[in-house]
Amino acid sequence: MKRTVIAVVTAAAGIASLIGVQAVVSASPPTPLERPPAVEDSSVPTIAPDLGLGERLLLVVEGVYATREEAEAADAGFHFGDVQGFYVAQVANFDGLRQVLPGQGGWALLSAFRTSEGAEQFAQLAEAAGAKVVITPRVTGLGGTYAGLGQEPAPDGSGPLSQPVPASEPMKP
Repeated sequence: MKRTVIAVVTAAAGIASLIGVQAVVSASPPTPLERPPAVEDSSVPTIAPDLGLGERLLLVVEGVYATREEAEAADAGFHFGDVQGFYVAQVANFDGLRQVLPGQGGWALLSAFRTSEGAEQFAQLAEAAGAKVVITPRVTGLGGTYAGLGQEPAPDGSGPLSQPVPASEPMKP
């Protein structure tokens, strides 16, 4: 009787482990996040990110941090709904930013704009999301990380601003 009980328990354990192994083996692999079809379509032209290279830009800065990780952690605390909020960028990407925010870290949580109207509107949105922001005087974009250009309306009301405006053009020597 004892051998029969041990045999039944052993058989049950073996069957259970086989079922568990089968469940793990037959589970479908996780699917990657779906991308828009246009991303995979080679006939759709791609546009390089507008970095505002050489332009005089206004920055809406939430803060400057010692490390990228600190800036990303701070960014996680702000929610803008369907609108992109801040970007994490190196302070060195903007000539003149160090003078505006001296003695602070090398990473900033910010968003860049070509017009004062766009910067002011975003600052109001950021403050509604709980951020305390500073709008900088114009600084020169040196390229690097994308930091939000193109998210503001064109001054003539024709849609999103997608190119430099006279106020953001480099100053003549």
